[in-house]
Amino acid sequence: MPSDANVIGRNVAKLRYQRGWSQSDLVTRLQLLGDINMTRDKLANIEIRRSVATCKQIEFFAEVFGIKEQDLFPKKRHFIGKRDAIELRDFTRQRSPPPPPQK
Repeated sequence: MPSDANVIGRNVAKLRYQRGWSQSDLVTRLQLLGDINMTRDKLANIEIRRSVATCKQIEFFAEVFGIKEQDLFPKKRHFIGKRDAIELRDFTRQRSPPPPPQK
């Protein structure tokens, strides 16, 4: 798995640590919310970015931390600084003007 496939793992660990929760505490809280298949090992793998969090897991993380799902994702955009390398005209088709009306 590419190292950038899991972008929320570090934030999950940070939010858990800020609340003073162990990994087992977080897993228990997640399981109390509803039907989620989470173990301490799965959580550890998400936090160290060995595994990717599913959409459902992201929803549950946001709920248990009391934040919006988007707040789990890093603020830094991965493409900042690369804009100069991309020319917008490469992505837009140049339209030729319509032919003049025939007389």
